[in-house]
Amino acid sequence: MGKWSFMDLFESGEGQTDFEEIYLSPYEVEPSERNFYSQENIEELADSILTVGQQQPIVLARVNGVYKIISGHRRNLANIHNIECGAVPKEQKIRYLYKDMSEAMLELSLLVGNAFNRKLSPYEETEQAARLKAALIRARDEDNLVIQGRMRDLIAEMMQTSPSEVARMNKINSSLVPEAKEQFREGNLSKSAAYETAKLPEEEQKEIAACAAEGREVKHKDIAERVQEKKQHQAAEEAAKRAEKAAKRAEKAQIAAAQAGLQAERAAESADLSAGKFGENAMNPPESNEKEAWGTRDWVIHTLRELLMVASHITEDELLVLQDMLMAATERSRDGTGGI
Repeated sequence: MGKWSFMDLFESGEGQTDFEEIYLSPYEVEPSERNFYSQENIEELADSILTVGQQQPIVLARVNGVYKIISGHRRNLANIHNIECGAVPKEQKIRYLYKDMSEAMLELSLLVGNAFNRKLSPYEETEQAARLKAALIRARDEDNLVIQGRMRDLIAEMMQTSPSEVARMNKINSSLVPEAKEQFREGNLSKSAAYETAKLPEEEQKEIAACAAEGREVKHKDIAERVQEKKQHQAAEEAAKRAEKAAKRAEKAQIAAAQAGLQAERAAESADLSAGKFGENAMNPPESNEKEAWGTRDWVIHTLRELLMVASHITEDELLVLQDMLMAATERSRDGTGGI
């Protein structure tokens, strides 16, 4: 099947040129099993058709050779009612418009057609938003329907509402428990009340649904206040948890600081002890009878120890002399010449 123009979905009526005209018995067409819209007041509609005729043709999709209704389920039922009541002959043929479609495009066309041809209840609008999203995704994947922009914006355009309203309906569809959805469908919960209810935990949603089922008035303002209280309570709990974590981190930091201080004290004590021992050794020059036995290396070590004890009193010029000595000794060590 070729690519579809998105505007094809908005023109499935008298003005659509690529829908073909056909006359069929109302028994030869099938209602779409995906139709979830109300089928009320059929007898009144049948009387109206008898009086002024059918003002708009019923729109069909031919899917694998089977004619299925896109728009006009109630009109088709009304025509059947007139036949079965004997008001019109059984061989009566009705004018239809049809077009070959896939199952995916039938679903999408059914939703769009009913969106423009009749006033929907709040529940039907919310259900339609969910079905439109699923149908658009299916038509995109199976029939190369080109979808540009955000899905929410596209659905809002198709339903002639705002993207924020579509977001509210998405919340109802995704989060409202079945018991509350049933009360919403029955009209015992307004759309605003259903939206606020969907923000609550499941058990609280069921409580609200039970109240609505008993016939008690459920105001969306009361539910919104409960939601706000719940948010404030959750925010307080989260703040308390963050404070507790911060306190634990501070406690750990204090412990770590105390341990570091203790280690520093121990290191200082160890350094003092080492320095003391080192000082003792440095301050004990060899006995006169030992000096003759000392070699150059022994005297170097002794002299360096003595220098360490007076390091803070060495001048910059004296330091340069020591560095020159170190460089010369290092060079001889590399060459393997001289030394002790």
